[in-house]
Parts: sequence; C-alpha cells; structure tokens
Amino acid sequence: MTISAPHQKPVDQQTIVIIGGSHAGIACAERLRKLGHTGAITIIDRLTGLPLERPPLSKAFLKSDAAGDASFALRPDSWFADNDIIFMDGCDVTAIAADDHQLTLADGQTLDWDQLVLATGAYPRPLPVPGGDSDQLMVLRHPDDARGLREKLHLAETVSIIGGGYIGLEVAASARTLGKNVSVIEAADRLLARVASTKASAYFDALHQSHDVAVHTNAQVSAIIPSGQHMTVTTKDNMSIDADLVIAGIGVIPDMDIAAAAGISTGNGIMTDTCYRTNKPDIYAIGDVALAADGYTHGQIRLESVHHAQMSADIAAHTIMEQPAGLHEVPWFWSEQYDQRLQSAGLVPAEHETVRRDGRRDGQISFWSFAADGSLAAVESLNDAQAYMVGRHLLSADQADQPVTIDMIADPATDLKALMRR
Repeated sequence: MTISAPHQKPVDQQTIVIIGGSHAGIACAERLRKLGHTGAITIIDRLTGLPLERPPLSKAFLKSDAAGDASFALRPDSWFADNDIIFMDGCDVTAIAADDHQLTLADGQTLDWDQLVLATGAYPRPLPVPGGDSDQLMVLRHPDDARGLREKLHLAETVSIIGGGYIGLEVAASARTLGKNVSVIEAADRLLARVASTKASAYFDALHQSHDVAVHTNAQVSAIIPSGQHMTVTTKDNMSIDADLVIAGIGVIPDMDIAAAAGISTGNGIMTDTCYRTNKPDIYAIGDVALAADGYTHGQIRLESVHHAQMSADIAAHTIMEQPAGLHEVPWFWSEQYDQRLQSAGLVPAEHETVRRDGRRDGQISFWSFAADGSLAAVESLNDAQAYMVGRHLLSADQADQPVTIDMIADPATDLKALMRR
C-alpha cells in the first residue's frame, strides 16, 4: 500500500475531510482532536440531521416515540462546535479527484483536503425477486429507514421479516414486544447461518418460537406481491404469507462506487493496509466499507460492527497523526432480543465444533466454538458477562503454549477465571 507523501503543512494542521457521519466518521474526528490535531476537520454526511446511534435502530428506537429521537443522537449538536468540527449534513459527494486532493459535492461545490477519510458504510442488499423493488417493502440501515419503519410498525398488525440475521431477529423481537404477529423467512437452513454457531442458531430459533414468532427456514422468497395496503410474500416451495408490513434484511453492500471511480482499489470493500490506508496517497477507508488486508480476517471478511468502526477510526487517526497505531483487536459484537443479551467475541468458522456451557446463575449460557485445528475461534454468551470477558481474553492471548481445548470448556469443573491466569 502507498504511504502518504509528506506535506508542507505540519500534520497537526492539515485539512481533513471525512465522508460519512456515522460511528466510524464521528469516532475518527473525535480521536484526531484528542491526538492534538488543530487543523480543519469537516464531516460530510448525505443524510439530513444529527447522526443517530445505529444499534438501537432495530431495538429501542422502534418502540420509542418520535419526540424522544434526540436521546439517540450519536453526539449532541453542541459537540461539533465544542470540537471545532464542521458538520455538513444533507450533502452528497459526487466525485473525488485523488491526485488533486479535491472532492465535488452534488451542488457543484468543491472542497480541498490534505487527508481524506472514507467512512461511507454500506447500503441494504436489494431483494432480487419480482416486487423486491416495491416502495412498500421496508429496509433498515439508517435513521430515515428506522423512522419510516417505526411509523408503519406501530400501525401494522402482521409483520413479515425476510432474513434471519441479527437485524431481522432484533426487529422481530421489537415487533413482538409491541404485540404484532410476526413471521421470519430465512433462505438458509438455520437462522444466523453466516455469523453464529449452530448451537447459538438453534437457541435463537427456539427463543423466537417461544415468543410465538413463526420461523421459516429453507424458505427462498420468490416474489413480493403488493395488494392495497398489504403484501404477500411467496416462496419457491409455494408458501404464501400475508402481512401489513414486510421488511427485507438480507445483508448489505459496501458503499464504494465513488471510491472505485477515483481509482481506489476495491473488492468486497475498499481495500486498505493494516492502518486503513488505501492505494491512493492520503486517502483512508474505515468502518463497514473497509477491508483491511492484514487485519483480523486477513482481508477475507469485512467486519460490520460498531467495534470495528471505532477500532478502524482509532488506527487511521493515529496513522494520520504519524503516531503509533494499536493492533487489530478480536472483533466483538452484541445483540438484544427480548430479555436476552448476547455478547460475542471472535468469528465462528464455517466448519466448527461448539460446546455449550452453563453459567453460575439460571439463564446464563455460553457457546464456545473451536476451529478444525482445535483452536478456540469464538465465544457467544447469553446473559453471562463472565464467560464473554474470559472468552474475549483467551481469544486475544497467544494460545500456542497453553491452548484452550474443547474438553476444558466442556468440563463443568473448569474454573474459567483460572484459564485467564495461566
């Protein structure tokens, strides 16, 4: 990867523009100020209004009243002034001139920059079936999606969710809490097939069915048929589900067209080095859109989480400021569904063996997944903070000398804390 060429301006006085005002963009700007950057920082966001916290959008936000939206703000309006950060909302960047260190906005305005950070995120993957482009079909990615979904959700009686990933299941739990009749339609043979262990998938399947959610796996949607204010979802095995509200959540696509047009290397994301530098001098990519070649996944998988947004922002900010950057951390993630709080660390491999371990109190469960070579790969804990913290520590440690084995975890007599002290 190309390392930025030196500038005549001192690094702490350079003009930095960040495209994208969600978790990664805000975290990068905040870290730059804390590291002593005194030059101009501008955040450009295509959405209008203050950026909101993304995790609550599928949970508490859907159950809230519009009057309380300010409580979900990622940062209050005063934060931008207090940190001398220019926030340009409702602005779309249409072109990046990488060699000229300039960008163009939709209104024709141009901005110069010394360092550019792309935090453009991702957008919902379209549903590739007849009716998949219907205006009545809802998605959930950003605050405007959530506002529209919340309004329709409160009016609906029956809700059908296409996609059994975490976002889909969180929306299902929120809808059931509001008393809606809910169905989940998943094309794979289990819920959370891409991200969870088989045992965790089975746990969440049972959890949702215990709350009277109709869960349909191995169900491939064939069409969405609008009919007045209602919609019918049909599947390839001739199942037909009617609903007042249909939500599609089948994954996301990294928002990198503007980067590709500027000659920035892309693949399954904007390609970067370990420090989130792209192949173009003075241009970085962070958050959901970035794919770090030498990161935790070795350039194989983009990480879509608040943790990765903040970590990548921190590493990029340190690199921009020519200060030593931290190492890539074990990825972690959390989800809340009904009264269950999931905390997970690591990544579950496609081929894995998982052992369940009960916690010290009723309702505490953890699933420990091991890769084909016998190494610990991931921990998923339900209402068990100790198991999560121990698992995260073990995943961060060098297991070469004292590996954690599946037999150790499977043995109820094993003291988890003792594993941390080895």
